[in-house]
Amino acid sequence: MTARKDRGTLIRRASTWRTAAVGVGLSALMLAGCSSDDDPEIEDSPSASEESDTPTDDVQATTDPADDAEATTDPADDAETTTNPADDAEATTQSGPATSADQAFTVTPPAGWLDVTGQVEQEVEIALRDDEKTDEFFTNLVVASEDPIGDLEQSIEAAAEQVAGADGEYELIDPIEIDGEEAFGFVLTRTTSGVEVAQTQWWVEHGDRLYVATFSSAKTQQEATEPVMDEVLDTWSWAD
Repeated sequence: MTARKDRGTLIRRASTWRTAAVGVGLSALMLAGCSSDDDPEIEDSPSASEESDTPTDDVQATTDPADDAEATTDPADDAETTTNPADDAEATTQSGPATSADQAFTVTPPAGWLDVTGQVEQEVEIALRDDEKTDEFFTNLVVASEDPIGDLEQSIEAAAEQVAGADGEYELIDPIEIDGEEAFGFVLTRTTSGVEVAQTQWWVEHGDRLYVATFSSAKTQQEATEPVMDEVLDTWSWAD
């Protein structure tokens, strides 16, 4: 019984880390002129056995390799996770609060930002971006959600390392509050489609969901856009 419980936790972590990677990948896809042919690579989640800090014989004895395949996603699936910034037919200028797909929260983006949630093929709660690019990049916010995990604070560094991959750099940052809920985060820098990007990701649990919010900008605009991120997060309001 314990082995099955431990395995369930590992699979949830794999799923959560993939959700974090998808948030980072989708944010980066909002580059000007970026199409499905030049999508940045989204790191594939490791298998459950790779994620365990203290693997036990019991876990290994009850683990079916075929089950591990279900705990990860084929990288080919990532190629289908695209947005097309050039196609603004489904993008609308957002005035006032924007509501998440699950109706759990609202955020108010800056004036001139677009709601591009309808352009995202991957299921997300919200996708918002500036209507004008700066240094070849659209500053943007993507929020995805996942089942909660029991050790959120302890998992954040492992997640940051997984999402950053071999080529990126990350730094853990002090927790903040998002409408009364404690959020843990990290800053990630990496190069995507030739553009150096800075991304801040916040993990916050509310009710029975974990929300992964990824705010992205060109690295050259990181300091200038931090107040924008703070202003947007300050408008975050839970529905209950």
